[in-house]
Amino acid sequence: MSLSRYVTASAAAGLLAVTAAAPALAAGASGTGAAAAPPAVERVDVARYLGDWYQVAAIPQLFELQCAKNAKAAYTLTAAGTVGVRNTCATWLGSTSTVTGEATPLDASAARLNVSFLKLGGSYVHTGDANYIVTGLDPEYRWAVVTDSGRKSGFVLSRTPALTTGQQAAVRAVIGAAGLDACDFRVTRQDGGAQTGGRLC
Repeated sequence: MSLSRYVTASAAAGLLAVTAAAPALAAGASGTGAAAAPPAVERVDVARYLGDWYQVAAIPQLFELQCAKNAKAAYTLTAAGTVGVRNTCATWLGSTSTVTGEATPLDASAARLNVSFLKLGGSYVHTGDANYIVTGLDPEYRWAVVTDSGRKSGFVLSRTPALTTGQQAAVRAVIGAAGLDACDFRVTRQDGGAQTGGRLC
C-alpha cells in the first residue's frame, strides 16, 4: 500500500515511528493460544515521521555488533510512495556502515509496517510480517518506540542524541505497556548523548 495518501492527508489534517515511532491495538491472540501482538499507536502521520532519528537504545541485534556508536535512521518518501530507509552507524574500525531498505505499511494506520532490505529484480521484497510496529510515539514526534510482532527487537528513537529525564520515563512506560522489558534494552552511544552503554532500566 502506498504511503503517499497519508502524506497528502496530513497536509490537510495533520512513521514509521522506530522507530520507533504511537497506539490502535494490533491483532489480538489467535485461537491457537499465540500471544497477542504488541499494541500499535492509533495512527502515524508519515509526513511528520519522515526525517532523521537517533537510536538511543535498542535490544541488541546481530547486525549491530559492528556498531560502536552513532546509530541513526533516515526515513524519506520514495517516488513510489513508500518509505525509504537508510540506517548508518560508526563501526569499531572507525568507518561508517550503511544499509538501505524500504518500508511499506500493512494497514491504514501506517503504524504497522514491513521493512525489507532484500532486493530482487530491482524491487524490495516485502511480506505481511509486521517487523516494524510503532508501539509508542511522542505527540510532538520527538521520540518513538518500535518493536516487531514477536517482540524480538526493540528500538528507542529520538530526534535528538539524548532523551530528557521526563522522556526516558515516558519511554519506559511505553516499553512496559508493550510487553517488553526495559532491562533488555541497551543504551546506544551517541556523540552529544550517552557516552557509555548500559541497560535502559
